[in-house]
Amino acid sequence: MNKNKGILIFSRDNAELDLIAAMLEGGDCPVFSTSLPLEAIHILQKNDIDVILASQALEGMDGQEFKELAEKIRPGINVLLLPQTPAEKKGHKGTLSECTLSLNEFVKFIQSYVRTENNRINESSSFRDFLFSFTDRLLQVFEVNDKYFFNNDHLVANLSRKVAVRMKLQESLVDAIHISALLRDLGKVGVQHQILDEKGKLERDKLTVIKSHPLNTVHILKQINFPWNVDSIIAHHHEHYDGNGYPEGLQGRYIPLGSRIIAVVDSYVAMTMDRPYRKALTNEEAAREILQKTGSQFDPEIVEVFLSVIQEEKRQAAERKRVIVLDRDEAISALIKLNLSSDEFDILSATTSLEAVQYLKEEVPFALIADSETLRIDKFHFYNTVRRESSTNTVPFFIIVPTQELPQQLTDPGVEFLVKPLDIEDLLLKIKTLSKTGTVRKHKPPAAEVEELKGVSGSLEDLSLVDIIQLLNMGLKTAKVILIKDKEKGEIYMRSGKIVNVHAGNLAGHDAFFKLMEWYKGVFHIFHGHHIDEINVTMDTMNLLLEGSRVLDEKRGKGK
Repeated sequence: MNKNKGILIFSRDNAELDLIAAMLEGGDCPVFSTSLPLEAIHILQKNDIDVILASQALEGMDGQEFKELAEKIRPGINVLLLPQTPAEKKGHKGTLSECTLSLNEFVKFIQSYVRTENNRINESSSFRDFLFSFTDRLLQVFEVNDKYFFNNDHLVANLSRKVAVRMKLQESLVDAIHISALLRDLGKVGVQHQILDEKGKLERDKLTVIKSHPLNTVHILKQINFPWNVDSIIAHHHEHYDGNGYPEGLQGRYIPLGSRIIAVVDSYVAMTMDRPYRKALTNEEAAREILQKTGSQFDPEIVEVFLSVIQEEKRQAAERKRVIVLDRDEAISALIKLNLSSDEFDILSATTSLEAVQYLKEEVPFALIADSETLRIDKFHFYNTVRRESSTNTVPFFIIVPTQELPQQLTDPGVEFLVKPLDIEDLLLKIKTLSKTGTVRKHKPPAAEVEELKGVSGSLEDLSLVDIIQLLNMGLKTAKVILIKDKEKGEIYMRSGKIVNVHAGNLAGHDAFFKLMEWYKGVFHIFHGHHIDEINVTMDTMNLLLEGSRVLDEKRGKGK
C-alpha cells in the first residue's frame, strides 16, 4: 500500500511559510517546509511530494524557474505559485492575477485536494493488489494438478518483481513486469498439451508452434485495456541478448527491460523444476547455467542483480516447510496447494507409495498427509517406511479415512485421523498450528558442531567442492567453506575469489586441499565474509584445481 503523498512549502517569507505549514500539519499528508533552494530540491528528490506551494520570487531564481525545475525532477507534480507580496510586486512589469481566497479557504482547498488524491491512490493500489492476487490464483487453479507447471507463473512473477524492485525501477514499470510475468505464457492454451509434455527432441513444426506463444498471448490480451504497457514485455520475453532469440531477434538494449528481466527469471525457474524430458537442476546448477549464458542469452547487468536476489531466496526457501501428500486422485493435494501459502509451505503430491518414499529420501518433511485407501493398496508400505526411519518416526502423520470407524491396527500417537468429507479448513488449521508450535524435531547434519551453522549449506553429492570453488571464484567472494564427512572436517578460506588457507585433519595447504577434493559425500557450509590472516596456499586457484585433478587421476591409476 502506498504511503500518503506530501506537500512541500517553499518560500523566502518565513512568517507566511510557518503559518501555512502550521495550518496544514496534522492533516492526511506529511508537510515539508524550507526557505533554502538546495534543501527544497533535496526534499523533492528524497520524498514522495505531490504538491509544491512556492513563492513567485525566490532566492536566486523566480517561481517559474523553480516550477520548471521541479517538474523535471518529478514529472506530473503540481506546483502552485503563491501570490506575490506587495514588496515582491514592486518594480514587476507584468500583470499578476490576485488571489481571491482567504488563507483559511486556501488551506482547506489544498487539504481537500491532497485527501482526494490520496484516496484515489489508495483505491488504485487496492485494485492493483486485487488484480495481481486474482490473476495469480486463477492461474494456480488452472494448473493445480500439473506437476510440471503448477506455481511456475507465481514463482516467475514473484522473482521478477523482486529483481525490478532491487533495480529501483519506477513503481509503474515494476507493476507492468509483475503482471506480464504472470500472463506471459497464456498463449500456450493454443498449444496442444501433448506437445508441451514431449519427452524427446521436438520436431521443427512443433517447435514453431511453441515459439508462437508470446505473440498468441499478446493477441489474447489485446482487448484488455491494462494501465501498463504489457504487450512489448510479453512479446519479447524469449529474445536473447545477442539477438538469437524470438520472435524478432532483438538484441541488447533494444529488448524491453521487463522482457530481459523475465527472460533470466523464467529460465532459472524452468531449470529448477522437473520437466517431461529431464529432472530439475539444483539451484546451484541453474545459477551456473545462467552465468555461462550471460552476455549471450542474458543481460549481464540483470544477471548480477538476479543472483543477489536468489541468494536471499535460498535463505527463505530453507525455512519453507515440506508437506508430502499421498493421494491417488490428487483432489486432496489440489485443495491443500490452493489453500496453503507457497511462500511458507512446499507441497509435494504423490500418487503412489513409491513416489512418496522417494520424496522422503530427499528431505525430512514437516508433515505427512495420506488417504487411507491409497495406503491400503500398498499395504501401508509408505507408513511403515516413515515410522521405521529414525529421521522421520516422529513426523506428524494425518490419515484421511472414509468413516468414523478408525483403523484398529494403528495406535501410533503421532497419527491423527481425519474423516471424509475432508474439512479442509480444519486440516489447514492443524498444519498451521504445528507450524507455530514447531512440533517437528530438527535433525542436524552429520557431525554438526554445537554452534549453530548459518550460511549456505548443502550436500557434496549435489554440489562438488570443485563447483563450490568455481562459483566463489567467479563471484570474487571472501568466505569460509566447511566440509564435513563422517567425523572428518576440513576448512577452506577464500579471499576475493582466491584460496588462501586450507586445513584438513593434520594436513594444511595444498595437500589438505587435494585430500578434500577426494570427498564426494558429506555436507558443506559456506560462510560469506569470513577471512583469515594466515596464508598457506600460494598457488593460483584455478591451477590448484587442475593440479588437484591430476593428483586424483594419479591415485586412481595406482588403485589407491
